[in-house]
Amino acid sequence: MTDGTEQVITADFDVSQWEPTPYQVEGTNSELSTVRAVKIFEGDIVGTSVADLLMAGNAVGAGYVCSEVFAGTIAGREGTMVIQHWGVAEGTATASSGHIIPGSGTDGLAGIAGKAIFTQEPDGQHRLELRITLPEDV
Repeated sequence: MTDGTEQVITADFDVSQWEPTPYQVEGTNSELSTVRAVKIFEGDIVGTSVADLLMAGNAVGAGYVCSEVFAGTIAGREGTMVIQHWGVAEGTATASSGHIIPGSGTDGLAGIAGKAIFTQEPDGQHRLELRITLPEDV
C-alpha cells in the first residue's frame, strides 16, 4: 500500500549504448527496427537502465514502444523496476507516456507505482520525469 502522496522526480540521462537492428515487413513504407539502448541517469534518479524498443519511422513521423528495466536509486531508495512507455513524433510535435509495471519494483523500490514521461530538450538533453507513489515501509 502506498502512502498516497505523489512525488514528482526528474533526472537527466545519457544514452551510452544504441544498438539498432533493422527488419522489414512487406508492404510498409517505414523503416522498422528493434533497438537495445543503455541509459545512465544522474540527478534525483541515479542508475542505469536497459531498454528494448520497437521503432518505426518515415519522412512524416516516427514512433516507438519500449520495455525498460531500471536499476538504481529513486527518492533515496535502491532497487529495480520495469517501465513501459511509448512515443510518437510528427515534425517537431511529440508525445510520450509510460507507466511503471505494477509489482515490478524490487528491494527499496518494492511497491512503487506511477507514470513516466521521457522527453528530449531542444539542446538534445534527455530527461525522465516520474510521478510516483511509494509505500511508507519497504
